Amino acid sequence: MKIKIFYILIIFSYGCHCQENWTLYPKKDSIESIDKNDSILSQKKKIDSTGLFNSDKNNYLSYINEKGSLIEHKDPRIDSLNNYMSKHGKYNIFTVQLYVSQNNDEIRNYRKKFIRNFPEMEIFDEYIAPNVFLYSGLFQDYNHATLYKKKLEILFKNTLVVRKKIPHQIEKK
Repeated sequence: MKIKIFYILIIFSYGCHCQENWTLYPKKDSIESIDKNDSILSQKKKIDSTGLFNSDKNNYLSYINEKGSLIEHKDPRIDSLNNYMSKHGKYNIFTVQLYVSQNNDEIRNYRKKFIRNFPEMEIFDEYIAPNVFLYSGLFQDYNHATLYKKKLEILFKNTLVVRKKIPHQIEKK
């Protein structure tokens, strides 16, 4: 029994040791020594059984090093596009807030009431912890949102016109 536990312990420690450095990159000096025109497959063919390029001690390629590096080649237009979308990537719209609650049953009842009375109008909700906000309509100006609010005030007492920002992907119908 002791021998089995000893073997299990050795196998477990060996497995942990082997998985230690599997995410590391090659050293910078070994990257610079690689010919830039060679593909990875041709570079692997050059490595002999000792792990050396062409049996030359100066061009050692080691993919497991503590001081590794990663060369990243990316298009600078991607960063400029991300910066533009973060600044200008949203519409400023107006919508009518119908109800706010933490209780999902109340939100569900208000939604049913709205759909029953105004089936052609759109309704959506937004969860901002801990409340659920129930909205209707997407308008580009405050005046249209106010006229829409007057229609809804017949059934929903505490409506409110709210300015929101929505992403460009959502289009007004």
